[in-house]
Amino acid sequence: MIGFVTGGSGMGPIYRQMIRDWPNLIAALLPIMFQPRKVLGILEILRRRDKDDPGGDLPRHELFSIAVAPSARGTGVAERLYHRLTTHFLARNVPAFRIVVGESLTPAHRFYTRMGARPVATLRLHGDALSTVYVQITGAERSRSPRTQA
Repeated sequence: MIGFVTGGSGMGPIYRQMIRDWPNLIAALLPIMFQPRKVLGILEILRRRDKDDPGGDLPRHELFSIAVAPSARGTGVAERLYHRLTTHFLARNVPAFRIVVGESLTPAHRFYTRMGARPVATLRLHGDALSTVYVQITGAERSRSPRTQA
C-alpha cells in the first residue's frame, strides 16, 4: 500500500464499533494507558467532536486522514486520493466537506489550498495548538440544480 484516504459523516459510527469490540479496544489501548499525554490527547479528540463547529455552519462530512508513503510522495498519489474522496462525496450528493489541519503542518495547508479547499475557521485543539478548518466544495449543489440554457 502506498497511500490511503478516509472520510465520513462523523466519528460516531466508528466510536460505536470500537465500543462494541471492547476487548480489542482495551488491548489496543493498554500500551498507552500509563502515558498521560497520549491519554489526554485521545480525550481531547473525543471532546472536540462536540465542539468543532464554532458557528454551526461547517459541513458535517469530513476528510479524516490522508497519508502517502514517503517513497510515493510527489508522484500525484495524494492528489488522486483527494479527488477520489471528493468524487465519493459528490456521488452521494454531499455538497461540501471539511478538513481540520494543525497550524504547524505547512505542507498540508499548501496541499489543501492547491486542491481548492478554502480556510473558513480556526479551532484550538490539543491545549493551545491552533488548527485551521478548510471547506472543499464537491459540486453536488451545482449538479443538483437545474441547468440554465444560454
